[in-house]
Amino acid sequence: MANKTSPGSAPVPKIVQLLVDVAASDTVYADLYLWRARALLGSVLSFEQYNALKGIEREIDEAVKQSKTATMTQDWRRVETLAGRVDELRRKAQDSAALGTLGAKVYEARAVRIDPFSPGFESLPDFDQDLAERRKALVDGLKELAAVDPNFGTFYEARRAFFAGLVLASKRPAEAAPTAQASAEIEQLAVQAAQSGNMSELRRYAQELLARQEKEAASAGKKAATQAAGPRRETYQCPVDLSAGFSADVSQRAQALGFAVARTEPIPQSTPLIEYVTTNIWQSNLSDDAEREGTMRTAAVVDEAGLPSEVSEQVKVLIGQFIRNPFINSGGARYIPPLTAETVLIEEFPEDKEPPATGELLSALGLTRRRGLSRQEIDEALLQHGATVLHERLLLDPKEFRLVCIPHDLYMRFGRDRGWGQQQQWTHFDGYQVLKSGALRALVGGDVRYGGLSDLVSIGIADRRDSVIGRFAVIRRARQVARWR
Repeated sequence: MANKTSPGSAPVPKIVQLLVDVAASDTVYADLYLWRARALLGSVLSFEQYNALKGIEREIDEAVKQSKTATMTQDWRRVETLAGRVDELRRKAQDSAALGTLGAKVYEARAVRIDPFSPGFESLPDFDQDLAERRKALVDGLKELAAVDPNFGTFYEARRAFFAGLVLASKRPAEAAPTAQASAEIEQLAVQAAQSGNMSELRRYAQELLARQEKEAASAGKKAATQAAGPRRETYQCPVDLSAGFSADVSQRAQALGFAVARTEPIPQSTPLIEYVTTNIWQSNLSDDAEREGTMRTAAVVDEAGLPSEVSEQVKVLIGQFIRNPFINSGGARYIPPLTAETVLIEEFPEDKEPPATGELLSALGLTRRRGLSRQEIDEALLQHGATVLHERLLLDPKEFRLVCIPHDLYMRFGRDRGWGQQQQWTHFDGYQVLKSGALRALVGGDVRYGGLSDLVSIGIADRRDSVIGRFAVIRRARQVARWR
């Protein structure tokens, strides 16, 4: 377990620690940082070696126990041997302590973390750090990674630029609202200040917005107000074309894994729907921590004011669920259904037959079954193997694509034409419900008894009930980003 260096001539443990640090804040790409960390750490501490280190303490305890027994029987030769063994093991444990600690951060990393930059979660434990300070640490870490790990330098620089341009509220009033900010940005800062209870900042933002409104009304009237609303849409508008298709080669490789190319069209009246969602999605409405046997059914209430009258009841239910409940996707960011055209790869096996229990994809993920898996098992499999499946089996860039449980909004949209949601079973959906303690509950749904396609509930992440199946999809990672500015 030598202290090797990377292509950038920096010690591997240093790069791995940087990757672990940035993964904690850039959650939508956390699995990629950890994927890279595993690859680098394996050159100095393999997974097998890490497990061996964990077993040292057990060996020490057993040797001490045996030495006590040998002492009672006055078997001094055995006592001498065991004592020497304990000394050797303790030296080995001490020498490898730092590397073992780093190994735990990589090999036992949590699969999902809540995005600290998604508004609505400020009241969670350990989320009281000033966001501007956290962003600075993240930007600095990405800049350093670009220098010491040049093989991924372009990726690190792209993420650094993204966060450098993200609008945030700081606890330092002097840094919170530069004079050049657009009104939409100040409105977002006001929302964050209100959610965090910072009344002095909230009052200052309100005063600034009122002054701007008066000035706009006097100079440009209604036209200026319309222009001021423009940047707000861009804050949430995905710049990536989610509807771009896949090549014939990718489609062929996907078919070998059990995937099919599928495309959704925009939901009718999607523009006002998206504006409605992005206006209301940031409400802080965390659920209490009362765990009940079985499931915690999510509320599906929506204020229909502002929704086009021709929107279907099913779409209203979908919007209501994601506005009224604090959901995150597997990237840790606030879950906002795109509602636009999208092309993905999905497993589209029928639900009126027993789903395939084995297959190329399940094998590649190290899963031995499809039914009765806990979300924890699925998350760990996706974290360990998901990027590799994309990179090696589909020849897709994991920086652009992600392998996930099928998202609920896609299940609803694709399921209408495929007869899904008509059985007495649940399907694992990408995403989680966030409780006040910060604990997560896995999203599942699709049971005909509770609403079929629109059924959405949450269960414990360790729940392994046999009535839940897994269905996977390959999505563009950009769909998981909540805010773009």
